[in-house]
Order: sequence, then structure tokens, then C-alpha cells
Amino acid sequence: MNTNELIVTLLATILTAVISYCGNVLVKNNRALTIVRALEPLARDAVIAAQKLGVTEYLSGAMKKNHAVQVVAQALSNAGFTVKDEQIISNAVEKAFAEQKELLAQYPQKDKEVD
Repeated sequence: MNTNELIVTLLATILTAVISYCGNVLVKNNRALTIVRALEPLARDAVIAAQKLGVTEYLSGAMKKNHAVQVVAQALSNAGFTVKDEQIISNAVEKAFAEQKELLAQYPQKDKEVD
């Protein structure tokens, strides 16, 4: 094998490895982008559901947040996504609560029953 054939074979091997690696990175980034895009509407809907749940039974703010986080995590899991860092979901839920203050105020919350 002459030097030119050796160089071409070596470059082809390296190029194949680089293209394969780039393909895997793009697939992972696309999946992450899909999760980010799905997270906002899921969080918004989960926040509204938690607020509506507070109309019929007493829920503290932390309980509403936990409920909303669980709903979003379950929805993502049902769609085949796994989010290992629950803080991402928690941040999306907190953002949804903050952005929907006026809408959420429409649902009167049940007061804590004092014994």
C-alpha cells in the first residue's frame, strides 16, 4: 500500500468517526430541545390544574408546586422522556406560577381548616 492510499484510508476512518460522533451529539441536543419546548406548556397546564385542585381541598403553596412538578414529570415520562434533574421541572413550574398570577387568582382557594 502506498502512502496516498494509507492517508486516504486514515482520513476516511477519522471522518467516519467524527461524523458518527456529531450525529450522536445532534440527536441528544434535538431531544433536549424537544424537552425544553414541551416543558413550558406542560408546566403551565400543571400549575392551573394544581390551582383548580386548591378550590376543593386545602393545598399550601409548596403542596401545589409539588403536585405540579409531579404532573409534569409524569407527562414527560409518559411521552418517553427522562429528566434526571428535577430542578429543571421545578424551575419551569415556578416560572409558570409567576407568569399566571392573574389567571390563577380567578380560582378561590379553600382555606385551611382549623381544629
